[in-house]
Amino acid sequence: MLLTGFSLGLLSILVVIISRDFYKVPAARVLLVLLVATAGFLLHRIIPTGWTWFTASLTGALPALFWLLCQYVFSRRPEVKSVWGALALYSFIAPIIARIFSVSEPGYLYLIAKQIPIYVEYVIMLHGIWVVIINWSDDLLDSRRKLRGAFLAAVGISLIWATWILNFGYGERNWLPAVISVAAFIVATILLKGSKGVLPDTVSTVEKPVLDDEHKRLSAQDGEATKLTEIMNSGFYRTEKLTLAMLAQKMELPEYKTRSLINQTLGYRNFNDYINQLRIADASERLVSDPEAPILNIALDVGYRTLSSFNRAFKEIHSLSPTDYRAQKLDLIK
Repeated sequence: MLLTGFSLGLLSILVVIISRDFYKVPAARVLLVLLVATAGFLLHRIIPTGWTWFTASLTGALPALFWLLCQYVFSRRPEVKSVWGALALYSFIAPIIARIFSVSEPGYLYLIAKQIPIYVEYVIMLHGIWVVIINWSDDLLDSRRKLRGAFLAAVGISLIWATWILNFGYGERNWLPAVISVAAFIVATILLKGSKGVLPDTVSTVEKPVLDDEHKRLSAQDGEATKLTEIMNSGFYRTEKLTLAMLAQKMELPEYKTRSLINQTLGYRNFNDYINQLRIADASERLVSDPEAPILNIALDVGYRTLSSFNRAFKEIHSLSPTDYRAQKLDLIK
């Protein structure tokens, strides 16, 4: 009981910190719901029986919320509306339906509503960890990647352990409040140390200012920014399969300095966002200045290998397809 009270106290502090400092960030909102669900897990054994259905429902949402948190913290394009998102929703909703209709007898409905969701929970949590792994190097700042990794490790280990004990009965339940207390302490420390960089905002689709003007302003402050401006103005961003290592070699700088320049000076979360902005700015101008040019030719000229990757990057920035963008701009000119 003492450990449970201590854990709930730490969770309350986390809710205050996140609500105060991160409330506008989508990842923080997911984390807030996850903390509420964790509180439901802690309260499940000590509240009156009439309310256990509610805390059980909150607890059942933990795996899906962990998956969602992995998406928003690490993925450039969170795959919320996807097969994985549907599986996460199923793992949460199916047991609630089983509870409402008192499904307890073995059978087809019992299998779908109670047994399969148990395994789906682990599948989606493992997929969340996979999202972390494949997007690990996407963030330009190594220190921030480590903070996020420790953050998700603290949350993930405690949730996986709790889910395993609840579903299969292995392990000592009395230790769970202590595990959650430690995880909450780690999360609070990381949030306070890492500030808002730990919970990133999603990729914005709002068009940024003209990059040449931005580069010129920064060039007066930083010699390395001047060199980067010159390299990009020469069309280096059009290089096919361009990587950060290639740019660092061209800049004659270590990769970590090039990362810092793009992230801290120019304000981009990752290398791909920076290059996409340059390429799409170039393509946007050509779509209007050369209305007869095939879109595929423009995509290849600015550095994309496929039309699909170009269309995806273009729509992220303009919220329009290249075809619609061209038509809209040409109508305004007429």
